[in-house]
Parts: sequence; structure tokens; C-alpha cells
Amino acid sequence: MKLTSKILTATAVLSITASTALAHIGYGGRNFGTNPVSLTITNQAVSSSFGWADATDTDWGDSHRGRFFRFTLTNTTSVSISVQRNAFVATNAGILLPAFSLYQGLGHLAPEQGSHDSAALSVSSRPTNTEGSFRALVDWSIGNDPTYVTNGDPGSGILYAASLRSFGYIGHAADGTTNNYGDAIGIIGDGNADGSVSATFENLTAGDYSLFVGGANYGAQPSEPGPTYPTYGISTTVSVVPEPSTWAMLTLAAGGAALLRLRRRAK
Repeated sequence: MKLTSKILTATAVLSITASTALAHIGYGGRNFGTNPVSLTITNQAVSSSFGWADATDTDWGDSHRGRFFRFTLTNTTSVSISVQRNAFVATNAGILLPAFSLYQGLGHLAPEQGSHDSAALSVSSRPTNTEGSFRALVDWSIGNDPTYVTNGDPGSGILYAASLRSFGYIGHAADGTTNNYGDAIGIIGDGNADGSVSATFENLTAGDYSLFVGGANYGAQPSEPGPTYPTYGISTTVSVVPEPSTWAMLTLAAGGAALLRLRRRAK
């Protein structure tokens, strides 16, 4: 809404100011765009080797112990996703077992403040004694703080009220086996702890999607106690899978081109 007064309430000012010092969910440099076709984003890193796995237990997880990516679909289709560990900005010689969860929905985007676990709405929307709002295997939501946008004029601007954003769980994939991340219900690993994991999700409807990538090594928490966590490099690929009708059209087009070449040679 438009603000006609030059003075914000003390509560709003404190809330907005405090939020700038907290880590927020963001997609900077991690947007695959619309209907991506085999697009890879490299030079990214996750914080800790257990960030994804920690969100599979009963006290939930910290949404900042991994990386969020996004993409948009304009029609119903299937999407293949793969994550590979690499050496980019790695500060630890340990081995990352990558895992990811796919959700429909996005966190808060500019000009609003980003979503974060410590926002008042985030805290009030989850049970007490949880480590954060992130959940790897089910739907979840997270809030942000009020955002005052001045557009260069401190005397007027727009105040965006704090709100919740929801993430609708679609599926996940994890590198390794239960030896790496325990026997939590619903986790299905690929059975081979080789630093790479992939999955295809069929019949995704049009809309915006978020992909959380983190570490699957639940048992690494004692050796990485924080508050400064080691980082592990990742490369992530998202690819829209052509539907059968699209494949048929491509095949017909290729066949027509081949037939045309044969006719030219015959002449």
C-alpha cells in the first residue's frame, strides 16, 4: 500500500532493519529460466554436508544449509534434474553426497525482503524447538519481514507486509544409501554413493518451481558442529523432457529432411 506519512512505526522500522542482517532464501545466479533445455548451473556451493538430510527428521532443518534454484514451466511436461559434486569453493576435503527436493512455489522475490527462518511469521507457523522451517520430504512454508521500498524518496514509498510463502513437495532424490542418512521414512537413495544423483519428475504442471540442493550425510553433524560450516561445490542440471507428441514431430521433421536429401541426390 502507498505510505503518505514520512514516519514508519517503530516496530516496522526495527523489523525491517533487523532483517537485513539475516541470511535469506534467494535465487541469484540460480534461475534456470522458462522451460530450460539441458541447462547447467555450475560454480555454486552448499553449506555443510548434511543440510538436506537434517530436514528429514522431527525437528526440521535450516533452510540456509543448502542452495535454492528455480525454473518456470509454461505447460505440463516432465523434467529431469541431476546434481554432481565438484571442487568449486570447497573448504573441506570431505565427500559431499548430494540430495535435492523439488517443490512447486517460490520464496519471496525482490522488492520484498527474502524469506528466512527467523522471521516472526516463520517462527509462529512451525512447532517450537525446531531448527528452522525447511522440510525435505513434505510441504512447508516460510515467512519474511515487512519491506519498505522508498524508490529514492525517503518521504514516500511502499510498505509490503510480511507474508508466508508455501512450497508444495513433489519429490526428491539422494545420493547413497541409508548408511549415509539413516532410516528416515520416505527417503529413497540411488544406492551408489558416487557424488552424483538424478531423477525425472513426470507431468509437472505449468507454474514456478523451487529446487533445494544440499548434503545427504546425516551422520556428519558431529564433525561439522558450526556455526561456520564447510562448503561443498555442486553443479546442477535441469532439462525439460519433450513429450511423446513433440518427439513424434521431431522425428517426422528429421525424416522429411532425410527424404529431401535423398531426392536431391537422385536428381
